[in-house]
Amino acid sequence: MSVLDWSFVVLLSAGLLFFLFACIFVFNFLRTARKYKLTKKKRPPKNKKKRRVFLRLRKQLEKKRKRQLLWSVIFVLSAGVTLISGFYSRDYQQNHLQGEDSEALVQSYYLLEDAKIQIKHIQAGENPQKSIKNLQEITSRLASYGARKSSFNLKEDGQTLLNRHYKLLREVGVNLNSQTVENLQDTETADSYLKDIDKAQDNQSKVFKRFSVNEGALKKKK
Repeated sequence: MSVLDWSFVVLLSAGLLFFLFACIFVFNFLRTARKYKLTKKKRPPKNKKKRRVFLRLRKQLEKKRKRQLLWSVIFVLSAGVTLISGFYSRDYQQNHLQGEDSEALVQSYYLLEDAKIQIKHIQAGENPQKSIKNLQEITSRLASYGARKSSFNLKEDGQTLLNRHYKLLREVGVNLNSQTVENLQDTETADSYLKDIDKAQDNQSKVFKRFSVNEGALKKKK
């Protein structure tokens, strides 16, 4: 389990526990308030000793009522804060990429760009043997990232979108990895693969938007 998984479980458990304590204190407060109200309605006994006992009891009930009210408010607020925090952490987890998914998306962003550059170098005849070797390394990594499955913690629409991206990465990686210099020096073949990369990048932009990834920050790191 990730840190966010544990934080959700801990916060939810704490919130439910605080809520239980709040219910207990509210119940006791209502009982005490009822008893206090009854003593307020009654007239103090005329007998001096009984009167003193009666007034002391009423004062004790008043203090107890205030104390129980205070703890009720504290536990209600604590339950509210922890439950809201727990559901916020869960919502964050469902709508933001974590761990391996985040790394795969970021790395594939650079790899797709690098793949386009190497194909263009091969087309231009710029050290094609070195470029094809670089391309094979790049596409191997793309195929590796493409073999992933999205985290089950993400919302269903996010999983679908990310899994589609992984599928496109795998297809680009596997198909390009087997190409030769001669194949990619053919304009029609090279353009076909460049279009496949563009397609993967278009879907990548949708993933960035869905999971609030700052693409501009990634461009600056190039």
